[in-house]
Amino acid sequence: MFNSKHSVSLVTAVLPDAAVELVVQDLVENKNASLMLSRARGTLVRDDWWKSWLPSISPSKTILRTIVPTSEVDQIESSIVVNARLHQQALGAVFSVPCDSAYIGSDFRAADCSGRQREAGSGVLSEMLSAIFCIVDHQSSDRVARAAIRAGAHGPVVQFAEGRGLRDRLGWLRITKDAEQEVLMLIADEADRENIFDAMAKAGEFHLPGRGLMYCMPVDRGMFNLPSRMASHHYAASTQQIINAIDHLTGHTHWRDQSIFEVGKEGKGVGLELLREFSCELGEQVCFSAIVDRDKSQDFIYLMLDAGAPGMNINYAKLIQQDSGDHKLAHASINREYAAMHCILGSDVAAQVARSIENDAETVGITDLCVLTHPVTRVAKYVPGATDYRRKSKLSA
Repeated sequence: MFNSKHSVSLVTAVLPDAAVELVVQDLVENKNASLMLSRARGTLVRDDWWKSWLPSISPSKTILRTIVPTSEVDQIESSIVVNARLHQQALGAVFSVPCDSAYIGSDFRAADCSGRQREAGSGVLSEMLSAIFCIVDHQSSDRVARAAIRAGAHGPVVQFAEGRGLRDRLGWLRITKDAEQEVLMLIADEADRENIFDAMAKAGEFHLPGRGLMYCMPVDRGMFNLPSRMASHHYAASTQQIINAIDHLTGHTHWRDQSIFEVGKEGKGVGLELLREFSCELGEQVCFSAIVDRDKSQDFIYLMLDAGAPGMNINYAKLIQQDSGDHKLAHASINREYAAMHCILGSDVAAQVARSIENDAETVGITDLCVLTHPVTRVAKYVPGATDYRRKSKLSA
């Protein structure tokens, strides 16, 4: 039986490997949270021009996700910031995304924070943030990441994923369709979001078929302290540190607004909306997410496809919760593995898919399941019948 909840949020943290154990111990033992842990890598480019042709540096990261009541977000995020020392330079990030709706299966273990004394939140958390997610093939991820960094973003955090949907309808021809994808995630200030989004969309060429998609979600509260470049500094502080210091001194990020008209070497106004080349976007979209036991993931994929979902990307994570230590082998805890699925749907299609899952999931034996929907502010992807920018560029040339 599904339990419908409407006041929950998804908290995501990007942690250095050295801090994972302390963060997990505090959240599981003291906050009674259920955590999903998966592996990821950061992105660092070299500042020296003569090293620009070298591959990007990819420091190892761990992504932690947990579903908590919205009223408890501040103390969960504050606990992560303190234990992982995320206030220090270039260590990680944490943010929360509100859920429009959440459907919890009868066997899914969600965090139970009821009755716990409310704690004060951290003063380093900001409300003027957005999270940008970009799904591309592994050959294009480095180009998109570099475009984001050039636009002023931190180095995107990258996870491997499987693309499902079209491949499942091709039968034996699925071998012709590469399932490997990479998901780039970054957090941006509201003042920089539009420029970063447009730069990544142009680099990824999402107006062309088969290139992937990108979307942006509003962040309730969060902070990020991730690096973007690696170089031998000639000064006492990096550019990123100086920008963060000015933000702190002024108390806002409006001074970074580039909406004024600026004339560059090519005589173009970089801040004018009418000069933006990329405009192939969709409206009234939501992010549809599901967390399901990996053993049942294949059945759930077919259930979503039959309900009208066009496709999804999937990555895998291990679940850590308070009673996970009951099953041990050679003094090592055995944690169950789950599949995290994400797709962008129209609001009406998302409601249809959610109703179908509620009606049919238990009949096929899928009860260890959580379905979430999140608001989406921008989506960039190929839309049949939209402007062909390849033809447009040839005519203008």
